[in-house]
Amino acid sequence: MRPLIVILVLANLAFAAWALLVDRPPAPPVARDISHLPGLVLASEPLPGSAQSSAPGAATAPSGRCVTVGPFSDLVLSAAAASLLTSRGFTPTQRDEPGQDLVSYWVYLDNVPSEAAANRLLLMLRAIGLNDAHAMPVTEAGEARRVSVGLFSEKEGADRRARAVKAGLDLIPVITEQHNSEATYWVDITLTSPGQSVSTEGLLPPAVKGGHIEIRDCPPPASSAPAGAPPK
Repeated sequence: MRPLIVILVLANLAFAAWALLVDRPPAPPVARDISHLPGLVLASEPLPGSAQSSAPGAATAPSGRCVTVGPFSDLVLSAAAASLLTSRGFTPTQRDEPGQDLVSYWVYLDNVPSEAAANRLLLMLRAIGLNDAHAMPVTEAGEARRVSVGLFSEKEGADRRARAVKAGLDLIPVITEQHNSEATYWVDITLTSPGQSVSTEGLLPPAVKGGHIEIRDCPPPASSAPAGAPPK
């Protein structure tokens, strides 16, 4: 019995020595220096050094709604309105638009042979009450001389003047239709908040009779034709 106990004690000591010397957990791996590797960047973040990244404190241009104020009949009125809008905190931009086509009717005597003949015609026209008649300047050599008898916004007025010349001087004047585009001027401003409004008070002086001011969205910018597209 005693030898058996000794054998068991020795076996336990041998197992303990094996457990201490052989069955040890492996040493943890040495940490690697990864400071030289590029850092991870989220898809929503701008890349370092890219055009999207901005310096601290850099102002971002506000995105707002562009509205245009007008129309104004000349540059003087639009400049005065732009100055007033500037004093109200806006940054206005002036621009012009082609206006409606204005039709007028010019009555004149053509092919007047000389300056002396033109002067005689003027005396005769004024003698029958047509005091607004005047000789047209000759700008080129060989150009036919003309004596203007009147400019009318309606065809009926031009016809009446032609009949008066025919009855008084037995001359038949020429009537030509002329077209002129009257430009209008607008002032563009940007509204930076949904509740921002624009007052039209004072944008037109009281001396302007029959004028009206409206506020509407700015026209879209003219789009350029794609490269290689044939001209229309």
